[in-house]
Amino acid sequence: MDIYLIRHTTPDVEYGTCYGFADLDLAHTFPAEAARVKELLPDKDFSVYASPLQRCSKLATFLFGEGFRTDERLREVNFGDWEMRTWTDIAITTPQTWMEDYRYDPVPNGESYAQLYERSVRAFEEILASAVQDTAIVTHGGVIRSILAYATKTPLSQSHDLRVEYGRVAHLHLNGNGLEVKAVNI
Repeated sequence: MDIYLIRHTTPDVEYGTCYGFADLDLAHTFPAEAARVKELLPDKDFSVYASPLQRCSKLATFLFGEGFRTDERLREVNFGDWEMRTWTDIAITTPQTWMEDYRYDPVPNGESYAQLYERSVRAFEEILASAVQDTAIVTHGGVIRSILAYATKTPLSQSHDLRVEYGRVAHLHLNGNGLEVKAVNI
């Protein structure tokens, strides 16, 4: 079985803004970016899952029509009090302890990277367990990074190198030997 992890296209947000749970719309480049993503995917039927945030649900609708399921666990990291603030502003008030242990130290009124990882992997495992055909998951960079870390057994401390850019795809294959990462950023 093939699994395609699809990151939403460029969001409509000022560069340098911290966002995760915020329900941002997509940039004016969406039609061209979405058409490019569609060309990357094989022409076949998929079971489709998506984050409920509009930047993912709009892309899922463009790619697959209305027949997809949303799952709250596929949302981006919850940046709590930092949502929609600039990273420069956040850096001024951020305790050094968070900077040293962001993987396990939650953002004020938000979550940690480890919490994002746990919920993303739990959702992914459930999706795989119920899958009867190739699967597409339209989601966010943090969720995809978490799933790739899980698939490659990469420790959280090294997982930030596992990136999928806006409007790009990671292709995984599930066989009797487990998960295999076929390509990233296609």
